[in-house]
Formats: sequence, C-alpha cells, structure tokens
Amino acid sequence: KATGLSNQTLTRLTKQLIDLNIIAETSKVSGLRGQPAIYLRIISGVFGCIGVVFEHDRIVVLVDDLSGENLIRLSQEGTFLTAEIAVKSATAMLDELYTKIPPPLNVLGIGISISGFFTNIEGRICSQQDPQGWSKINWQETFSSRYQCPCYVENDGCAASIGFSLSKAGAKLHSFFLILFTLDIGGGFVFEGELVNGTYGNAGEIAALFSRDLNSARPTEGSLYNHLSKVWDGPVTNEKIVSAFNQQDTNIMSWITACIETMKFPLKSIQSLLDPEAIIFTGRLPIEIQQEFSKKVIVSGPSYGDVFAPTPKILVDYDQNILEKGVTAIPAFYFFKSS
Repeated sequence: KATGLSNQTLTRLTKQLIDLNIIAETSKVSGLRGQPAIYLRIISGVFGCIGVVFEHDRIVVLVDDLSGENLIRLSQEGTFLTAEIAVKSATAMLDELYTKIPPPLNVLGIGISISGFFTNIEGRICSQQDPQGWSKINWQETFSSRYQCPCYVENDGCAASIGFSLSKAGAKLHSFFLILFTLDIGGGFVFEGELVNGTYGNAGEIAALFSRDLNSARPTEGSLYNHLSKVWDGPVTNEKIVSAFNQQDTNIMSWITACIETMKFPLKSIQSLLDPEAIIFTGRLPIEIQQEFSKKVIVSGPSYGDVFAPTPKILVDYDQNILEKGVTAIPAFYFFKSS
C-alpha cells in the first residue's frame, strides 16, 4: 500500500531480493480468504549503517544492520572541549571499527549526531563546546572521503526523533515533537513519519526558546548538575540525584518547579505552531525527573471563553539508546529517499 506497486511487481521484486539473500520468508498467515499472507524479514549482516554520536563527555561509534541489530559498538568517555580533539578521537575509533566490520556487510553510509545548529546548507554545524572549531568542520572531507562512503549530519534532537519514529510507540503517532534533555536541550518534529528539517536543518531548535541566563533553571543535565554542585557537598552523580529525588530533596524539587515554569512558553509555542499529537520527553536526565516533568508541565493552546483546543499528550520514552538508534538510521533514510 505504501509503495503503490502492483502485487505482480511486488512479487517479482520480493523474489529477486530473496534470490540475492537480502530478505527471507519467515511464516505464512493462514485462516484468511485467498492466498495466505507471507511474512518477510531482512537478513542480518547484509546491509548496515555506521553511526557517530558526539556528546560533551562521550563519543560512541557503532554499526547497526537494517534489521535493527547492533553489530559493533565502541565508546570513549572523556572531556571533549574542542572539535579537533573530538574528531581526532572519533576518527581513531572509526579506524578501529572498520577493522571489525565483517566482509559481507555493505555499509550504506555514516550518520553523525552532534548538539548544535547548522550554519549553512552544506551541513556545517556550530556546537556549544567549541563554536568556532565545530563550524569549520567539513564532514564530507573529514569522514566521507576517508572512508569512501556518504556522510550525513543531524543535530542530536533530530537524530533522536528519527530513532523514536522507528519505535513501536513512535510508529503509531501521526505526529510528535521530541524534546531531548542532555547537557543542553534539543528537539525535533516528525509529521506522518517524516522528519521536518526546515530550510537549513534547524527546525525544532527549541533551545532558542529558553533563557540563555546560566543562572536560571533550564531542563537540562548541565543546569541540574550546576545547581546541585552549589548546594551539595561532594561530587554530583546520577545515582545521588535519583536517591535524593526519591527522598523529595528540596534542592531538586525546587529546581524541577523552576524548570516547569520555564517550559510553559516553549511548550505553548510547540502546540500553537505545530499542533502535534504528542510531545515526547527523552534524554540523559534521570527518568524519574522526566516523569515528574510529564506529570506537572502544562501545555496550553488557543481558547475562547470556556472552549479550549485539544492539547498533545506528554509521553516519556524510556529507551536510553534512542539517539544511537536514530543516528544509524540516518544513512538508510537518505539512501532509500535518494533511490
């Protein structure tokens, strides 16, 4: 139905893909009228995509095949304050990764995820940690030429949105706006299964709707750690945050209350401009805090008197690997789109 192709054409193409050992029959569905339907599956290890996730304290490179199975994953923790250091580390990891890729696998491309905004249509991106350094990176020269395959860049909010759209929950939604809570805050809008990029790739840049005052509360990992480091003794860790939250620590609860207040205008803007079916919370903030946000945030839409427009449901995505799933889906998305 999605392709609009005839049954005869689909049968011919399916047989060809089976003969090429790309897909396989799994089982038939009986008990229905006419010929039983045949389930098909993508054979593992035939086609795959490489992903590179740049974060302020971690770089991940990985290979997933088209069936969604992770084949290889390498991770390096550290403080990547400059683009030069981050790219050098990622290149070394990719060199190692390529030595581990099994020969039968056909790589469709490299997907890259990084927090920031695009500066031009050529895909140059500016990131918070080293704005000048990152904005000078030519991704095609850096990775595409070196590894002889296409390279595609998305900001982390859009990459996570692609990942969520491939999940069972995301596939059921007509549209959604995803908010990614990391060191900063990212976003992405998906409508009828398609990511809405905008002219330069900056659609969904919800961070611009929040105050840039470093002393004000923002729903980000960076803001939370900065707030707690001023009032707690000792290092701030994720485990310590969750434990304190469960005990209703006043420092955390006051920060949550302040963040909910700062989220009112951005959420109202999302509702008013995009009218999504759902708003998705995900990212590196503890799930317990994201759940608290989802319970207490208020999304307001247009109203006249006592008549109000419908508002989106707020959902929390519990998949901690959604960004990685999204970044490896980017090359496949562009490969099939261009085909």
